[in-house]
Amino acid sequence: MNPVSELAAGPSYLARGFSMLTAPGLRRYVIGPILVNIVLIVALVGVLGWQINDWLNAWLAGLPSWLAWLENVLWWLAMILCTLAFCYFFTLLANLIASPFNGMLSARVEKLRTGEEPNSNMSIAGEMWDGVSSELRRLRYYISRAAMLGLVSLVLLFIPVANLAIAPLWFIFGAFMLAFEYLDQPMANRGMAFDDKIRRLYTRNWRHLGFGSVVTLATAVPLANLVVMPAAVIGATLLYIETDYPLIGTDAREPANR
Repeated sequence: MNPVSELAAGPSYLARGFSMLTAPGLRRYVIGPILVNIVLIVALVGVLGWQINDWLNAWLAGLPSWLAWLENVLWWLAMILCTLAFCYFFTLLANLIASPFNGMLSARVEKLRTGEEPNSNMSIAGEMWDGVSSELRRLRYYISRAAMLGLVSLVLLFIPVANLAIAPLWFIFGAFMLAFEYLDQPMANRGMAFDDKIRRLYTRNWRHLGFGSVVTLATAVPLANLVVMPAAVIGATLLYIETDYPLIGTDAREPANR
């Protein structure tokens, strides 16, 4: 598989997710995630959004004099990293709260797309517990790798020119984890084990990175981020059943918008 073509194919799934938001049979499942997004964005911006600049200035004021020449670079780098952290934290929290809606939305998309609903072979209580435990394992997976990347970033910080790679590295990492966050919905609907999810994630890593990258950018856009979550759930479900799930072909027809 060509990495360039795979990477370029990923963003199209979010665009298709947006186009299906008003598709018959999906609207009722879209409303819940959007309401969760609105409440969370208002709450997070109210608590954190207006304080970031003050926090960054206070942090930079405490830098030793021999690092003064890095002040502008560090400010922009910290702002980029804060934005990426906000995008990922917002998505993580929103998906955790809206998980029941997202699971139903993903299953409904698959029903419309393939004519069959996924079966996890678990009870409702089992699915709820699996969702919580999977979220915790994914968080542990994220933290362990973020810690390693943090150490690499610390080393790169003191290497001229090389320190410019820190923000792109964090963007790639965050984008890949966001792809995992949304692809978890169709995989969880099948009761897939966490280790199997990881293996599946890396089978089409370039396409997943392309999808996660555009989701990350869209999450940072005001107003657009209100509908990114349901669009990303739809897009991730299409991505999974068309390219990740070998028993389903790509010739099924999408429902037309009304």
